[in-house]
Amino acid sequence: MVLGKRDSRITSCQSLGCGAVAGLLSRSFTCPLDVVKVLSQVGTFHSKRGFLSTFWMLAQAEGVRALWKGNWIACMRLFPHSTVQLAAYNKFVSLSMDDFGHISHWSAIVAGSLAGILAAILTYPAELIETRLIVQNSAAPTYRGIVHTFFTVYTKEGFLALYRGASLTVMGR
Repeated sequence: MVLGKRDSRITSCQSLGCGAVAGLLSRSFTCPLDVVKVLSQVGTFHSKRGFLSTFWMLAQAEGVRALWKGNWIACMRLFPHSTVQLAAYNKFVSLSMDDFGHISHWSAIVAGSLAGILAAILTYPAELIETRLIVQNSAAPTYRGIVHTFFTVYTKEGFLALYRGASLTVMGR
Protein backbone atom coordinates (compact mmCIF):
# COMPACT_ATOMS: atom_id res chain seq x y z
CA MET A 1 0.00 0.00 0.00
CA VAL A 2 1.33 3.42 -0.94
CA LEU A 3 0.87 6.24 1.50
CA GLY A 4 0.79 9.77 0.12
CA LYS A 5 2.18 12.75 1.93
CA ARG A 6 -0.30 15.60 2.33
CA ASP A 7 0.88 18.76 0.58
CA SER A 8 -0.32 21.90 2.35
CA ARG A 9 0.87 24.27 -0.40
CA ILE A 10 -2.40 23.88 -2.32
CA THR A 11 -5.93 23.90 -0.91
CA SER A 12 -8.72 21.54 -1.91
CA CYS A 13 -10.49 24.34 -3.79
CA GLN A 14 -7.32 25.18 -5.70
CA SER A 15 -6.84 21.53 -6.53
CA LEU A 16 -10.44 21.27 -7.74
CA GLY A 17 -10.02 24.42 -9.82
CA CYS A 18 -6.79 23.13 -11.38
CA GLY A 19 -8.48 19.85 -12.21
CA ALA A 20 -11.44 21.65 -13.76
CA VAL A 21 -9.24 23.88 -15.92
CA ALA A 22 -7.14 20.88 -16.98
CA GLY A 23 -10.27 18.94 -17.91
CA LEU A 24 -11.74 21.83 -19.89
CA LEU A 25 -8.50 22.48 -21.76
CA SER A 26 -8.01 18.79 -22.47
CA ARG A 27 -11.56 18.45 -23.77
CA SER A 28 -11.31 21.59 -25.88
CA PHE A 29 -7.98 20.60 -27.45
CA THR A 30 -9.25 17.14 -28.37
CA CYS A 31 -12.71 18.27 -29.51
CA PRO A 32 -11.82 18.29 -33.24
CA LEU A 33 -10.80 14.64 -32.91
CA ASP A 34 -14.13 13.82 -31.29
CA VAL A 35 -16.08 15.70 -33.97
CA VAL A 36 -14.30 13.81 -36.74
CA LYS A 37 -14.81 10.52 -34.88
CA VAL A 38 -18.57 11.10 -34.60
CA LEU A 39 -18.85 12.17 -38.24
CA SER A 40 -16.92 9.05 -39.27
CA GLN A 41 -19.22 6.86 -37.18
CA VAL A 42 -22.30 8.42 -38.72
CA GLY A 43 -20.81 8.25 -42.21
CA THR A 44 -21.34 11.83 -43.36
CA PHE A 45 -19.93 13.04 -46.66
CA HIS A 46 -16.96 14.52 -44.77
CA SER A 47 -15.66 11.13 -43.75
CA LYS A 48 -15.86 9.38 -47.11
CA ARG A 49 -12.27 10.24 -48.04
CA GLY A 50 -10.53 9.27 -44.83
CA PHE A 51 -9.86 10.52 -41.37
CA LEU A 52 -7.32 13.24 -42.12
CA SER A 53 -9.18 14.76 -45.04
CA THR A 54 -12.30 15.00 -42.88
CA PHE A 55 -10.73 17.87 -40.92
CA TRP A 56 -10.08 19.83 -44.10
CA MET A 57 -13.45 19.07 -45.71
CA LEU A 58 -15.39 19.99 -42.56
CA ALA A 59 -13.51 23.28 -42.19
CA GLN A 60 -14.15 24.10 -45.86
CA ALA A 61 -17.83 23.13 -45.81
CA GLU A 62 -18.85 24.60 -42.43
CA GLY A 63 -15.97 26.77 -41.25
CA VAL A 64 -13.18 26.17 -38.76
CA ARG A 65 -15.57 26.64 -35.82
CA ALA A 66 -17.33 23.43 -36.90
CA LEU A 67 -14.36 21.47 -35.54
CA TRP A 68 -15.57 22.46 -32.05
CA LYS A 69 -19.26 21.60 -32.51
CA GLY A 70 -20.67 20.24 -29.26
CA ASN A 71 -17.67 21.31 -27.19
CA TRP A 72 -19.66 23.54 -24.83
CA ILE A 73 -22.08 20.78 -23.77
CA ALA A 74 -19.20 18.31 -23.51
CA CYS A 75 -17.36 20.69 -21.18
CA MET A 76 -20.53 21.22 -19.15
CA ARG A 77 -20.90 17.44 -18.79
CA LEU A 78 -17.37 16.98 -17.38
CA PHE A 79 -18.07 18.26 -13.86
CA PRO A 80 -21.31 16.40 -13.10
CA HIS A 81 -20.00 13.19 -14.66
CA SER A 82 -16.80 13.27 -12.63
CA THR A 83 -18.63 14.28 -9.46
CA VAL A 84 -21.20 11.49 -9.73
CA GLN A 85 -18.54 8.93 -10.64
CA LEU A 86 -16.28 9.85 -7.71
CA ALA A 87 -19.10 10.05 -5.16
CA ALA A 88 -20.63 6.77 -6.34
CA TYR A 89 -17.25 5.04 -6.31
CA ASN A 90 -16.60 6.17 -2.74
CA LYS A 91 -20.05 4.95 -1.68
CA PHE A 92 -19.70 1.58 -3.41
CA VAL A 93 -16.24 1.10 -1.91
CA SER A 94 -17.50 1.91 1.59
CA LEU A 95 -20.37 -0.58 1.13
CA SER A 96 -17.88 -3.26 0.03
CA MET A 97 -15.38 -2.81 2.86
CA ASP A 98 -15.05 -5.35 5.62
CA ASP A 99 -14.93 -4.45 9.31
CA PHE A 100 -11.21 -3.63 9.06
CA GLY A 101 -11.62 -1.23 6.15
CA HIS A 102 -10.19 -3.59 3.54
CA ILE A 103 -11.63 -4.19 0.11
CA SER A 104 -10.72 -6.88 -2.41
CA HIS A 105 -9.41 -6.00 -5.84
CA TRP A 106 -12.51 -7.43 -7.50
CA SER A 107 -14.81 -5.42 -5.25
CA ALA A 108 -12.89 -2.26 -6.15
CA ILE A 109 -13.20 -3.09 -9.85
CA VAL A 110 -16.95 -3.70 -9.49
CA ALA A 111 -17.30 -0.43 -7.53
CA GLY A 112 -15.50 1.46 -10.29
CA SER A 113 -17.61 -0.15 -13.00
CA LEU A 114 -20.88 0.60 -11.19
CA ALA A 115 -19.79 4.18 -10.55
CA GLY A 116 -18.95 4.65 -14.23
CA ILE A 117 -22.28 3.18 -15.30
CA LEU A 118 -24.22 5.40 -12.92
CA ALA A 119 -22.38 8.54 -14.06
CA ALA A 120 -22.90 7.61 -17.72
CA ILE A 121 -26.63 7.06 -17.25
CA LEU A 122 -27.18 10.30 -15.37
CA THR A 123 -25.25 12.43 -17.85
CA TYR A 124 -26.23 10.60 -21.05
CA PRO A 125 -28.75 13.21 -22.27
CA ALA A 126 -25.85 15.69 -22.50
CA GLU A 127 -23.90 13.18 -24.60
CA LEU A 128 -26.88 12.74 -26.91
CA ILE A 129 -27.25 16.52 -27.25
CA GLU A 130 -23.54 16.81 -28.05
CA THR A 131 -23.84 14.18 -30.77
CA ARG A 132 -26.91 15.85 -32.30
CA LEU A 133 -25.07 19.19 -32.39
CA ILE A 134 -22.02 17.58 -34.00
CA VAL A 135 -23.95 15.73 -36.68
CA GLN A 136 -26.00 18.70 -37.84
CA ASN A 137 -24.73 20.95 -40.60
CA SER A 138 -23.57 24.29 -39.16
CA ALA A 139 -24.56 26.11 -42.33
CA ALA A 140 -28.22 25.02 -42.01
CA PRO A 141 -28.62 23.95 -38.36
CA THR A 142 -31.55 21.92 -37.12
CA TYR A 143 -30.84 22.91 -33.51
CA ARG A 144 -30.05 26.43 -32.27
CA GLY A 145 -28.19 25.42 -29.13
CA ILE A 146 -28.11 23.14 -26.12
CA VAL A 147 -31.49 24.09 -24.61
CA HIS A 148 -33.23 24.09 -28.00
CA THR A 149 -31.79 20.66 -28.78
CA PHE A 150 -32.96 19.28 -25.43
CA PHE A 151 -36.52 20.58 -25.78
CA THR A 152 -36.77 19.64 -29.46
CA VAL A 153 -35.73 16.04 -28.78
CA TYR A 154 -37.96 15.86 -25.68
CA THR A 155 -41.09 17.29 -27.33
CA LYS A 156 -40.80 15.66 -30.75
CA GLU A 157 -39.36 12.27 -29.77
CA GLY A 158 -40.24 11.87 -26.09
CA PHE A 159 -38.26 11.45 -22.87
CA LEU A 160 -36.81 8.05 -23.79
CA ALA A 161 -35.22 9.56 -26.90
CA LEU A 162 -32.82 11.39 -24.57
CA TYR A 163 -31.46 7.95 -23.63
CA ARG A 164 -31.34 6.46 -27.14
CA GLY A 165 -28.06 4.51 -27.34
CA ALA A 166 -27.42 4.64 -23.58
CA SER A 167 -27.40 0.86 -23.27
CA LEU A 168 -24.43 0.66 -25.66
CA THR A 169 -22.60 3.29 -23.64
CA VAL A 170 -23.26 1.35 -20.44
CA MET A 171 -21.99 -1.86 -22.03
CA GLY A 172 -18.78 -0.05 -22.95
CA ARG A 173 -18.10 0.96 -19.33
